[in-house]
Amino acid sequence: MNIIKILLKYGITLVLLFVTVSCSSSLVNIAETKKQLKKYYETGQYDEDVKKIIRDAIADFKSMDIGKNSAVVFDVDETAISNYEFSKSLDFGNDDAMWDEFMDKASAPAIPSVKDFYDFLIDRRIKVIFLTGRNYKHYAATYKNLINAGYTKFDTLIVKSEIMIDTKTPDYKNVERFVLTEMGYNIIASIGDQQTDFSGDNTGLKIKLPNYLYLVE
Repeated sequence: MNIIKILLKYGITLVLLFVTVSCSSSLVNIAETKKQLKKYYETGQYDEDVKKIIRDAIADFKSMDIGKNSAVVFDVDETAISNYEFSKSLDFGNDDAMWDEFMDKASAPAIPSVKDFYDFLIDRRIKVIFLTGRNYKHYAATYKNLINAGYTKFDTLIVKSEIMIDTKTPDYKNVERFVLTEMGYNIIASIGDQQTDFSGDNTGLKIKLPNYLYLVE
């Protein structure tokens, strides 16, 4: 039997076997995944999950020692404000130009339970610092969006500078938290939607919010 006949006899079988083995039954059709994503965010489950996380965080705060320089570091996107509707408008895809345009509108709404947490901190004279992976080009729009969303009192907003713009976000945030401690802040908690928001030191209590829209590594 020549090589061509061998390939014809066994090659197709091997390809079919490879396809069968490679198609894991654990995978979910992307259309179904998007449907489940919408259900999670739009039926109130996301809000309930965030509410519980914030409720637990506030309970933890009641046993903390709060000093005059105590501070909580907030991430911005999917933490202080929600970009869900924008993400849905792109069918949960990505378009850098449209993202820049959306940021400039400064219209993303506050996540209600996080805003309640912010109000809790402000009422207790705990300092609030916003530390975002957005860069210096969007500082003004980000500042405006926070104000528009009701975050009207905070010590500072930190964005990536030109020097840090190519630094990975977890490393950049770690550096900035160190700088804050050198300035005299006592970071008692950090709140964010990515596990990488807590990479490194000087995080205090880690308050992790759910985010099924994207992942920052």
